[in-house]
Amino acid sequence: MRRRAKTITALVCAAAVAATACGCGSDGNTTDNNNNNTNQENNNSETPAAEQEGLGGSGEQLDLSILDESSEYPKLKEKTTLTVLVQTDTNIEDVETNDYVTKLEEAVNVDLQFEYLPAGTDGKQKLNVLLSSGSELPDMIWFGLEPIEVYTYGSQGYFIPINDYIDQESFYLKNYLETDEGKENLKYIKSADGNIYSWPAIIEEIGNDYDHRMWINQTWLDELGLEMPTTTDEYYEVLKAFKEQDPNGNGQADEMPLVGNRTGWNQQVWTTLAYPFIYLNDMFDFLIKDDEGKLTVSYAQPEFKAALEYMNKLCSEGLLSPLTFTQDEAQWKQILGDPNGQVIGSLCAGSMSAYAGAPDRKKDLTHLPPLTGPEGVCWTSYRATSLPQYKGFITSSCENPVAAAAVFDYMYSEEMARQGRWGTEGKSWEKVDSSTTESMYESLGAEASFKITDNIWGGVQNQQMGEMHPTLRTYDITNSQAKPDDPYDAQLMTANSIPDYIDKYPKDDLITRIIYTQEEADQIAEIQASLKTYREEAIAAFITGTRPLSDWDNYLAELEGIGLSQFLEVAQQAYDRMESMDSSN
Repeated sequence: MRRRAKTITALVCAAAVAATACGCGSDGNTTDNNNNNTNQENNNSETPAAEQEGLGGSGEQLDLSILDESSEYPKLKEKTTLTVLVQTDTNIEDVETNDYVTKLEEAVNVDLQFEYLPAGTDGKQKLNVLLSSGSELPDMIWFGLEPIEVYTYGSQGYFIPINDYIDQESFYLKNYLETDEGKENLKYIKSADGNIYSWPAIIEEIGNDYDHRMWINQTWLDELGLEMPTTTDEYYEVLKAFKEQDPNGNGQADEMPLVGNRTGWNQQVWTTLAYPFIYLNDMFDFLIKDDEGKLTVSYAQPEFKAALEYMNKLCSEGLLSPLTFTQDEAQWKQILGDPNGQVIGSLCAGSMSAYAGAPDRKKDLTHLPPLTGPEGVCWTSYRATSLPQYKGFITSSCENPVAAAAVFDYMYSEEMARQGRWGTEGKSWEKVDSSTTESMYESLGAEASFKITDNIWGGVQNQQMGEMHPTLRTYDITNSQAKPDDPYDAQLMTANSIPDYIDKYPKDDLITRIIYTQEEADQIAEIQASLKTYREEAIAAFITGTRPLSDWDNYLAELEGIGLSQFLEVAQQAYDRMESMDSSN
């Protein structure tokens, strides 16, 4: 069957006019939408989903007669056509013939016809207009959304609840949700009303779990006869030696002991260097628990002030470059690749891929294990990559949701997880014998199962879809990658750092995600934006010395004036609801 492919651009332009005519606001809400009201009524059950145990759902039996009873996983008896909305990606040569897509079609017995959203941030804006326009939607959407967006679109009826489809039809995802980790993740997969509107992506990557890494110039340490620093005081002394003792040997005072930037992946310095003083939790709204178990924010604590005092000391003595707070990643990379030679003593970066433009320079660097602060604190950030992302939706226009659910469920197979990340076996990777090949994460007990022969991630290719869709890529799969031949491979350098970083976070009190209702999100959206702007400006000023730390009390008062207490009140309410929902399941 010939596939239908079209761009959404013209459609959403017309939809924007329709949205204005029907009274849609900027958030995509409509004043009157009969289709959405009907869908919500059909999807409601007598017992609210939030009060139901386990997966919840309506409890009504699905008609699964279109499925092949002889198949272990959901597969269709007859080839079925489904439309899919995806975002344009210039790294994908041709979606229609992509190896991931054709493998998925063959396994489930479907014909997928694609429609396209524009690339970049325009994609989400166009999706919002399309959904709120009242136009007929494609059957499925593969597109990443935030939890509140999922809840908003789902509760308004644009996405159908899939609790029953997971419970009655799913094979791969249901098996995952019956594991201990899956049960724990269920509270994040559910929206605030207890419904599940998204097929989640579970992408477990231990190198990304501990992504606030510090790196130090081992060549310079060796040149100056210095030991690897283990405390913030020792780190200060090393940086001081880097500045004063000409470790690059060119007779010039051009060394930059520590420098970062504003925009790169965990390259901001302060978000990493605060962890020896306090668990910052900068990945999750800086939320931590106080002594009474209530939510507060790390950046308003005395320990955070101590971190700022330490970094102010580094900056005032020329050990931390003030460029850290003004330059972007591109400008920072020019320093990394300085044509006059190596000038970097230490840096913060999620990956040594930052040195892609100057690969030989990273040979001087090695990871710096988390430092211990003056009060004995030795934390590092924990991102929890096992938390679900929200990337798959069945729309209210789909006339065959059982077929769409079958497609989504097969994405959770191990075969599709490997295809979705590394491409096609025999083209970009190959299986290996674990008895003769070492895993990149051998130190964690992982055994090698495959070796990358052509790293296609981030390049133009036609073997995978850039994980824009749901997937279940577990630690067991990811950690089984064979060790690369290049000892300075960026992934290998990350893997080598993990044993020194692993488990250095407060497990019992960790806040990882809060699922808000639309009303709650509306209450705090402006507050959060204002807090972010003020916080980052104040922190840069405190560290660089343009604002004295004696002004700390005024800083706290301004946070309150912006609405910090109101934000914490709403966050606490949502957090308590999530914990209550979790305990009932």
